[in-house]
Amino acid sequence: MLLTRLITAVRPAHLLRILTIACAIAVTTAVQAAAPTTDELDSIFAARGIVYQQEDDGGSGGNPTIEEDATIYEGILLFQQRLNENNAASFKAVGDLVTAASYDDARDKAETVSGATGYNPGRFNLEGRWKYRSNSRTGFTLHTSYGQEYAYRSTGYGFGISQSLNEESTQLSADFQFYDDTVRMIRYDGSKETDEPRDTATGAFSLTQTLSPVSLMNLSWVYSRQRGMLATSFNSVLFDNGERGFEVLPDERVRNTVSVRYKHAIGEDSVQLGLSHYQDSWELDGQAFEARYFYRLNDGQLTLEPSYRFYTQTATEYFSEQFSAPQTYQTSDSDLGHFDGHSAGLVLSYRKAGWFTKAPSDYDIGFNMYRRSDDLNFYWLTLGWYTAL
Repeated sequence: MLLTRLITAVRPAHLLRILTIACAIAVTTAVQAAAPTTDELDSIFAARGIVYQQEDDGGSGGNPTIEEDATIYEGILLFQQRLNENNAASFKAVGDLVTAASYDDARDKAETVSGATGYNPGRFNLEGRWKYRSNSRTGFTLHTSYGQEYAYRSTGYGFGISQSLNEESTQLSADFQFYDDTVRMIRYDGSKETDEPRDTATGAFSLTQTLSPVSLMNLSWVYSRQRGMLATSFNSVLFDNGERGFEVLPDERVRNTVSVRYKHAIGEDSVQLGLSHYQDSWELDGQAFEARYFYRLNDGQLTLEPSYRFYTQTATEYFSEQFSAPQTYQTSDSDLGHFDGHSAGLVLSYRKAGWFTKAPSDYDIGFNMYRRSDDLNFYWLTLGWYTAL
């Protein structure tokens, strides 16, 4: 999807990572949280809004030579229609507006260099998906997407397969995604070069196993290979003499993420624990630990979900806050440097029929905060509505 490869002007990797986490949590919660039925082909509608704030701690956070405050307003709409016993089709639309000094500066330079004029509406992504489930619980999906912003275009497509075994106590799945993207080569100094391609191929493999009537475990591996223009075109690096140069990174990157999650019921409540390890060909390693608790009240109509996540990573060899001289590969993107991060959040979900539809619906509000050791702070608020149709 476009959200996982958008280029922003506010240290794109870390801003994008947090926004992507927020969106993933938002959409996953909307689809999975206490749904009126358990059939994944049923007709549903979900809407979600996100307000995201990035604070630069007075300019000293992340890269101290760049102002990185930012605000993002995002909306997500998901509609799924059951076609018959074995088929369903869905459509998802994502749009957002970004307010950030560096983003606006890059956009203005792009318009100046290219001669473009007029209002820039922000970013959007559209996705269509078809699902098939046989009576023997074999699943197959096809999906395609298109997204665009002022400096990036993304066209995606893919497919997935899944199978339930052992009276649905075991679920196996594999999902493959391919993206043919175009990077608009707008440099930090306002110069414009020929657009460059970026191709991404990703495979995600998952095993979910019921361990007992009250516990289950999920194992997953995500492999991704990117080629093309992998630097952010309008990022820059600072040299000791006060001059600036372009960010330059290798034109290939291989990523691997392995994770395990365990969920256990405690009466009507449940707890979820997760561990993951990330490694890529740029010599960047990361580890994460996550804990969630689902506390149910009022006969399950009300759910409180506190969460905590710790993340740590080493720096890629190409990273430095400042360089003595130009290097073959060079970046000052603090998301490619070493840091630790602590995030905590709380989601309140409520199920009620009759507010907007007669069917039981889920409403939720959530707040998360994320503080990094390099003095970048992140906050996001989510509002969601999910209902069966």
